[in-house]
Amino acid sequence: MDFSRASLDREFPSRLSTVQMNHAAVSPLPARAADALREYADLVSTRGPLAFPELEARVKMLREEGARLLGVTPELGGASSVSIVPNTTYGLALVAGGLDWRPGDVVVTTESEFPANLAPWLDLARFGVVVRRVPTRDGAYGAEEVFAACDERTRLVSLSLVAYHTGFVAPAAEVSAFCRERGIAFGLDAIQAAGAIPVDVAALGADYLSADGHKWMLGPEGCGLFFTTPAFRARLRAPSGWLNLKRTHPTQYELGANPEYAEDATKFEIGALPMPGVFALHASIGLLLEAGLGEVGRRISGVLDLLAEGLPKVGFAPILHGPAVRSGILAARPPAGVDARRAMRHLEGGGIACSARAGFLRLSPHFGNEPEDAEKVLGLLAKL
Repeated sequence: MDFSRASLDREFPSRLSTVQMNHAAVSPLPARAADALREYADLVSTRGPLAFPELEARVKMLREEGARLLGVTPELGGASSVSIVPNTTYGLALVAGGLDWRPGDVVVTTESEFPANLAPWLDLARFGVVVRRVPTRDGAYGAEEVFAACDERTRLVSLSLVAYHTGFVAPAAEVSAFCRERGIAFGLDAIQAAGAIPVDVAALGADYLSADGHKWMLGPEGCGLFFTTPAFRARLRAPSGWLNLKRTHPTQYELGANPEYAEDATKFEIGALPMPGVFALHASIGLLLEAGLGEVGRRISGVLDLLAEGLPKVGFAPILHGPAVRSGILAARPPAGVDARRAMRHLEGGGIACSARAGFLRLSPHFGNEPEDAEKVLGLLAKL
């Protein structure tokens, strides 16, 4: 694609009537993803179960493109290490439910986690597992603070690669190196990263990564990706299911006393996959890869730079985290007397999608946004 206005209008119909600054919540579907949903509906309405070969082919293509997006190298298993899951939480819950926990085990995370990366670990209290939460400052913290929270009882460190409320990018590579030296498992909730910033699981050193597709991957709700290294996957108990059984032929349904489960990423796919989402997410990831993740990041940063420069002039204080990798999220503290939700409603009244999170106004453009979108946001906030 050439990033001309005509091309962007074609790929992002939402541009024609709205300004989308809320990709950190739910992304509007690109046109090709909507077309893929219609393709799926036409296929199953005209061919029914005779369409199974086409459906299986699309699943295979989504795994392959998901592996490309996440940097899953052949050494890490490539597409065979990518599971298709209904949401981020499901992938994290697979880890919580799959490890062999012992009383006194410790999980380390932060105090600023979205519930998806907190509730599964807190629920382990019934097994005597302790959760330690690293203090944060507007979502930010240092790798050393994570190190200090770990000890000989720590079994797992699970972080958000990007903080949902302020966009802070975790020092993941540093933490993973620390964990690897001490035999501690390390994983990431990457829903606020994948599709907006480079995500390379090999460089990040993650044992697992979970991300739904409905934010920066530009897909629909209900279909996401879950990566596991072969070694970590072998440590996880398979959830009870039927589609994830190890079968010698497709019609082998008779089970003995001890069901055997698949060893590749299908180990975690317990039943029918979210096929409409598979079609749409495959199309959306294809759009991201076609655009080029480097160019995607540059376009996002260009809009965020304008917002960061202009927000103080209208009384809002941007939360900036220094020279680290910039995410797609910019949060700003409202001026005295202005509630973040009031600012959000004011912008929504002008056709601008945004969010209020933890007392901040959160703006999250994608590569379909342009500089004038930042100007519209600033112009409306000036009238607040």
